[in-house]
Amino acid sequence: MVDVFISYARPNRDTVRRLAEAIGRLGYVVWWDEELPAHLSYGEVITEKIAEAKATLVVWSAESAASEWVRAEADMARNQKKLIQASIDECIPPLPFNQIQFAAIGDWSGEEDHPGWRKARASLTALCGPAPAETAVTVPEPAYVAPATLVAAPPPLAARPAPKRSLNRVAIIAITASAMTILTVGGLVLVNGPPRAQAAETAPPAPPAAPAVAPAQAAAPGATPPKAATVEAAVEPGDTIGEGVEPDPVLETTETGEES
Repeated sequence: MVDVFISYARPNRDTVRRLAEAIGRLGYVVWWDEELPAHLSYGEVITEKIAEAKATLVVWSAESAASEWVRAEADMARNQKKLIQASIDECIPPLPFNQIQFAAIGDWSGEEDHPGWRKARASLTALCGPAPAETAVTVPEPAYVAPATLVAAPPPLAARPAPKRSLNRVAIIAITASAMTILTVGGLVLVNGPPRAQAAETAPPAPPAAPAVAPAQAAAPGATPPKAATVEAAVEPGDTIGEGVEPDPVLETTETGEES
């Protein structure tokens, strides 16, 4: 694919060569008649390359303005709206091409800031797009990294004993269980009272004890039973047993024994 086709007169070959090299450094593909194949006719190749190119740069000079070939190539490019004009010897483009602007590069020797060259580059950018060489991504060179200095590793730190978390946890669990047991027992005591008092309250009452009776001694054969002791009651003179006074059973027993 051709980007720029250059039309010129052969007497201006050296100047055109410098121009073609400058355009090539921008990254565009340039074709001019030095690349004409030997087996093809000049007219067929020129027509094909102008149609293929994105822009046609016509270099006007006194010689090129008098050339029918250059005029024909300029007319073809103008009809395809891809014509760029430059003048190298203060020559004004002939009719009808003088109605179109041109870049004066007669005193240009390769300077990047030359007004005529900047004008030609602007037209190339408009027709062919930005210069590939200017838009290419530049890969930065890797930054220099100084080799690392080997440093002796510090001695390993003494292993610290692991905290006895398991023992502390067991102690906490034991203390908690003991406290819960004490609280439970204390609550039961407060609600139900001491165990002994509770047992005393719930035990049935003991039956009353029977009075102790001395066993009677067996009487010996033929012996006289002893008499009952006489209890004398002191009765004052004038005392009478009136109504409502019951006789003493002991006294009655004594009297009965004496009578018998």
